[in-house]
Amino acid sequence: MLRLPDSKPSAVNVWVLQMGEPISFFDGGNRPFRTEMLVNRLVERGNSVLHWTSTFDQLRKTFRFCEGREVTMGARLRYRFLHGPTPYTKSVSIRHSRHDRELARDFCRCASEEAPPDLILCSIPPLRLARRVSEYARRRSVPLILDVRDRWPDSFLRALHFPLYQLFHWIFRHERRRAQQVLHGADAVSAITEDCLRWAHRQADRPPGPWDRVFPLAYEEPPATLFATDRQRWEFRKSLSLGKTAAIITCIGRVGSVFDFAMVVALARQFAAEGRRDVRFVLAGENPVRHQRLPNLTVTGWLDRLKLQKLLAVSTIGLLPYRDMQGPTVRNKAMDFLAMGVPVVSSLGGELSQLMEQYRFGLSFPAGDLPALRLAVDQILRSTELQAAMRIGAGKAFQEHFTATQVYGAFAEFLEEFHRAHSPTPPPGDFLRTS
Repeated sequence: MLRLPDSKPSAVNVWVLQMGEPISFFDGGNRPFRTEMLVNRLVERGNSVLHWTSTFDQLRKTFRFCEGREVTMGARLRYRFLHGPTPYTKSVSIRHSRHDRELARDFCRCASEEAPPDLILCSIPPLRLARRVSEYARRRSVPLILDVRDRWPDSFLRALHFPLYQLFHWIFRHERRRAQQVLHGADAVSAITEDCLRWAHRQADRPPGPWDRVFPLAYEEPPATLFATDRQRWEFRKSLSLGKTAAIITCIGRVGSVFDFAMVVALARQFAAEGRRDVRFVLAGENPVRHQRLPNLTVTGWLDRLKLQKLLAVSTIGLLPYRDMQGPTVRNKAMDFLAMGVPVVSSLGGELSQLMEQYRFGLSFPAGDLPALRLAVDQILRSTELQAAMRIGAGKAFQEHFTATQVYGAFAEFLEEFHRAHSPTPPPGDFLRTS
């Protein structure tokens, strides 16, 4: 009996490892993030995916499960939750380091129970886990792509001043060595920005490879209509004590993040001292500030995806008041604002600043400079024409660069092409079998 090959390429069995992102259907109300959206695209295209993640919710700093668990989501998608029993509250801490070590150890145990995949995509950081994944891929001859999300630990070290820089440079010497080793051993590198990709090449001490790519953070397109009537819009504003016509300046973040919340509170205090009732400030996130009592400041706490989208739909300005930092500048919070067409005031440089200049969807200010922040905010508040132009620019930048359908569809197609290029060549006559 003659057996002919299928007309379309065979499906790929992919392992995807990402420890830090929320998962929308496990974490109640979160929007899908990068890995989940990519996994969904891979499955939609007929591939099989094992998504490795953690029992620990890194954003909320709570455990999803008290032990490792496997969850099946249909015929082609499984989740495997690695367990590190040590919780942590600070991103740079001994407990976080111990937690990463526990995840790496649990991966070694769990991976031995699984059949090897066709391809592995592993996010970095964490580097301890990436090193174990790299060792597994090398032993089993599985192609490995590392997806760089942050220039760790350099992004932390470069924000320090002497002599702290020297001290932590020595403390993190093993982490820096791990970054060099895992990146040097990868078959390809993907990254969320060009800057991250250049960093990876420097760490690996190798020139750009033919399969190295940038796939930026992206966002699912929001609903076309969030409020059916003007009354619904007013009721939402009323629920947050935002007034009927006041301009709303929104900042999204959480305690322990890289946002300079103190400066936002100081800005709100300036407006309150001037008796400005036409401007309201909203801090949304995991308790971004505590014990603040200002008449023009609302602290919402964590908002689910729909409530956050509604807040952004009524916002006049979106603030990105990052401290002086060296990490990737096109980040998830920027995507929140661009997807909803909100004018941005940002302290980030790099690629976000370049996009802002190209599409004119906002204004920049130096990190920590309160007078410059006030000047940028006042400039936007004074002109409804400028606000309208910036909304158009934000929407255009989002549509041309950051829609999930465009970015993660291309990412999924890239992984399939990479697999075909790195699959063993079938021997002659492989499809000519008789029975």
